[in-house]
Amino acid sequence: MFVCARAVRRSLGALLAVLCIGTASAVAAPASPLLGQPAVAGPRVTLTWSASPGAVGYRLAIGTVPGREDYARIVGNVTTVSFTAPFTGTGYVRAQAFDASGLSAPSNEVVLTVTTMTPVPSAPVNLEAVLVGRKVALSWAAGQGGGPPLGVLVEAGTGPGAANIGQVPAPLSTSVTVSNVPPGTYFVRVYAINGSGRSAPSNEVRVDMPVGGGCSAPAASALSVSTSGRDVAMSWAAVAGAAGYRLDVASASSGAIVFTQAYGAGTTTLNASNAPPGDYHARIVTLTACGAETASDVVSFSITSGSGGGPRTPDPQPGRRLPLPDMSSVVSSVGSAYRGDLMNSCVDRGGNNTWLFRLVEELRRRDTRWGLNWKRGRVGDMSQDVVTYNYSADADEGTTNVYILDVIAGHCGNTPSAAWIDVTDVTVNSGTIGRWTLQPYIASGRTP
Repeated sequence: MFVCARAVRRSLGALLAVLCIGTASAVAAPASPLLGQPAVAGPRVTLTWSASPGAVGYRLAIGTVPGREDYARIVGNVTTVSFTAPFTGTGYVRAQAFDASGLSAPSNEVVLTVTTMTPVPSAPVNLEAVLVGRKVALSWAAGQGGGPPLGVLVEAGTGPGAANIGQVPAPLSTSVTVSNVPPGTYFVRVYAINGSGRSAPSNEVRVDMPVGGGCSAPAASALSVSTSGRDVAMSWAAVAGAAGYRLDVASASSGAIVFTQAYGAGTTTLNASNAPPGDYHARIVTLTACGAETASDVVSFSITSGSGGGPRTPDPQPGRRLPLPDMSSVVSSVGSAYRGDLMNSCVDRGGNNTWLFRLVEELRRRDTRWGLNWKRGRVGDMSQDVVTYNYSADADEGTTNVYILDVIAGHCGNTPSAAWIDVTDVTVNSGTIGRWTLQPYIASGRTP
């Protein structure tokens, strides 16, 4: 069994993630590729190598000293990759080709020097504040570009641009609620942060918390819902004097709330795409600053088209395996679109598997070889942070001929994040297996 020379680390940008892998098979493997000199532009690195005849993919490794591995990742049948380096300094890079028989010998080793740190994230946008009693619900959208954020920072002051009240760090998210806010006027902004520092500030919002006192319930709004395939459009009537609105959507099968979000008084529409098939009940709740609220009538609607199933990659030739498709961009997109579900993905801490099922649905729209995993092959014990890909000609359900991908970094921690970490060989080399399944997905009400 191959053993990593040092502690496993996290990720290397969007393309290189930790992977401890065994030595090559005794059967003849592809010839070693020839690795060219890295191209470095700031923290962005591009690696290029020669094609090895018969290879179905390549493995890259970087060490902080010659010959050592600190970061590694299998990539598909490509000869160039680009990524953002998570470090500054010098690294030593090697490449290996592989096919069904195993890994080639390492390529030549080239030196990689990164002198510029990962950029700070882009500033959050569209910050809104909604008052409900003594609570202030802040929500925003992630900015585009910049380095990947690791968390957020909420800053407040008693005047425009001021920070005299203080700064409060929070896990990576797009909303936060502050309770027990005393009467007064506040000016609030948020920042995205990573290891290189904090972003520019978001837009600033003014929060006027009134002196306590009773108030009358607001008028009810009227909610309208229309669907087209898996796209949902919602709108509601504006109510004079409302401090904001809250949209609640429940499932028909259990009545559980599957989506809830507060919006500012100026927001009266919502458009969502890729809604999972099912029956839903929605209402819009009108909010006042003093805490009184009134709900609209419930509007029921169904999503019946656009199931998770899609095309399927043809079976490989006998004795061969399909290459692992790179779906890192899909994982990242689902992570950004459903950040709240991702933060609530730890069942052991009261969460659920909604985010994982959303991801599998998106993956299956591209290839029905994607599924879930019975942990260590034990039927009935589903991995809560892993997806699998059937690389063989076997029937999907129950096959152990799978690639195994960890898709939630820091799962059950305080700041889980979308990830793309190939742990296939780590799993095999530890003496265990992965086993493909779609049973929990179907049991949740989703269409195969």
